[in-house]
Amino acid sequence: MKELIENITNIYGKQGKEWIANLPTVVNELSTHWVAEKLGWQFIDADFSLTPSIGRRVDEIIGKQAENAFQDCLAEILAYQITKENIVVTTDDSIVCHENCRKLLSREFTVNLKVSTRVQLERISHNRPLLPVADYKNFLDKLHQERDALYEQSSSFSLNSDDNDLEGHVLSVVKEIRG
Repeated sequence: MKELIENITNIYGKQGKEWIANLPTVVNELSTHWVAEKLGWQFIDADFSLTPSIGRRVDEIIGKQAENAFQDCLAEILAYQITKENIVVTTDDSIVCHENCRKLLSREFTVNLKVSTRVQLERISHNRPLLPVADYKNFLDKLHQERDALYEQSSSFSLNSDDNDLEGHVLSVVKEIRG
């Protein structure tokens, strides 16, 4: 279980809600499940992971117009899930690309779990991307350049997950949420 936490994971809570928005890795779902389990809350998986899984930007996969519709849909998902209590939700890696999503996320307590591109590659490159990418590291570096600051702007608590201390990170987040 101590193996991996994915790139940037934001957890939102304190009023019985947590949101996990991230650049996905193999164990992101594991860490999310573990946080939900420790809190005794329901886990909801709203992570589609199109970009890092396929190795293409969302607009390159579905087109610009459809990307806008997809981002609007993600905002709707957030708005709906926020109405629930005692949940942990993992979201799509592109969630911070939409201003409305960032506004919704920033209204809650946010934990930003960071990871370097080097560690992210170690965690996911054994089965990603699904399509050939000339330079997957460069692709992920660009995603970090575009999104890391957006995740940071939406967070109130940060952890660096490069040390692979899954248990320690989960316990830190649970402690922070419980106050």
